[in-house]
Amino acid sequence: MYFSGIQPTGKMHLGNYLGAVRNWVKLQQPGNQNIYCIVDLHALTDKLTIDHEIKFNLNTKSDTLSLAATLIASGINYKQSIFFVQSHVPEHAELQWILSCIAPQNWLNKMTQYKDKKKEYSTLGLYTYPLLMAADIILYQAQYVPVGLDQKQHIELTRDYVQRLNSLFKLNIIEPQYLESTCPKIMSLRDGNKKMSKSDTNDGNRINIDDSKEEIFEKIKRSKTDSIPQIYFDQEQRPEISNLLRIYQAFSNMSMEQIINKYMTKTTVDFKRDLSELIANELNTIAEKKKQILENQSELEQILKQGSLKAREIAQQNLKLIKTNVGLLI
Repeated sequence: MYFSGIQPTGKMHLGNYLGAVRNWVKLQQPGNQNIYCIVDLHALTDKLTIDHEIKFNLNTKSDTLSLAATLIASGINYKQSIFFVQSHVPEHAELQWILSCIAPQNWLNKMTQYKDKKKEYSTLGLYTYPLLMAADIILYQAQYVPVGLDQKQHIELTRDYVQRLNSLFKLNIIEPQYLESTCPKIMSLRDGNKKMSKSDTNDGNRINIDDSKEEIFEKIKRSKTDSIPQIYFDQEQRPEISNLLRIYQAFSNMSMEQIINKYMTKTTVDFKRDLSELIANELNTIAEKKKQILENQSELEQILKQGSLKAREIAQQNLKLIKTNVGLLI
């Protein structure tokens, strides 16, 4: 059983696509049970802003539909995998509460993501984010969780919660394993030491899945490299060109050695042009499919509803066992 989720917090970028979504598609193999979730409840932790007054971004519904269309267009097979929206399965929040009653506060205090994200005005939702993520995973007894390296600590925390549940309530819940992405981390186009991010205020630092061919070519053209004419991989000394080489490798399925040999006598301009073509060909195909999917919103909503029914059937069964052993009246 594989479980993973992605937040609907705006445009998906190249890092999300290569690091997560492509990996999900590859896992859709015969014999694998895959559950993929749009974690809209998690996304609420990023919706509150404080700028002289409290404001809350109300675009979660449209962001959810847009992301769902992108995922299906990218190859998520809703007939083969269980594909649903987190808030459509209330058992997630119910299990989160049970976990909060057995979770020592100091476990959450150690979470580096909270330390990195918390602002002067941070919410309880951001603080307890790892509890909801643990509930997401435990609810489906997931064996493997394909997520980014920045989420690895949350998987380790989930294992701690599983051990505590099993010990306190004589359960036999599976301890999930972190499944590392086959694609290395994709960095900013202007800073090879900084992760590509949708929160970056400069849109030129990332490639969005919805970018046009012209936008992709322009962003790659303006991406930072160095004054060395030769093209070769060196993460320490040449982080920017190395980042572009990793992206090329991901889209071409060539080895790094093959890419370097191909461009041994060519210029950085040649390399960037070819890279832009590779990216645009794949992403623009996805964008066209996404457009077609969104033209029939009612059908898309029905797909998500059916996925939620399948997910809830598993969630209710597993939560019932936990609630019984906890001592709640069923």
